Amino acid sequence: MVQLRALEPEDIDFLYNLENDRTLWEVSETQAPFSRQLLLSYIANAHQDIYQAKQQRFVITYQEKAVGCADLYDYQPKNKRASVAIVVAAPFRQKGIATKALEQLCSYAFTFLDLHQLTAYVHQGNLYSQKLFLRQGFLCTATLKDWCFFDGNFQNVYLYQYFKP
Repeated sequence: MVQLRALEPEDIDFLYNLENDRTLWEVSETQAPFSRQLLLSYIANAHQDIYQAKQQRFVITYQEKAVGCADLYDYQPKNKRASVAIVVAAPFRQKGIATKALEQLCSYAFTFLDLHQLTAYVHQGNLYSQKLFLRQGFLCTATLKDWCFFDGNFQNVYLYQYFKP
């Protein structure tokens, strides 16, 4: 069973490994490793709600084990929108976990936060995420040319939008 839950102090090892996985840096803004102390501080401050922090991170659990994270960020209450990011640890990919987590995240955003839309920025080479967002009902509405620079090359990013059903 896939569930979303709040960050807990015991998530430190999982979060440390996930945030410092260099294979994910291409699709994130990470450019340097995170220390345990920085991540412990982040977890300690995760009690702030989305209205204060303008972001909210959920841990994705599968069979009660932490396997990924789902984020709402760039929360804009005035415009009733937020951006979405989702990551599942490599051993748990291709099992439908991200699909179920994204369904729950969208439901939370539209029902509890009463958002009008969600957006996702997906790198051109991230075919799994492109398929994930399309399956959920997101529309690819723009191509952001040369949006990200990684490993000596510029890459396009696709903007996906999902409007409240």
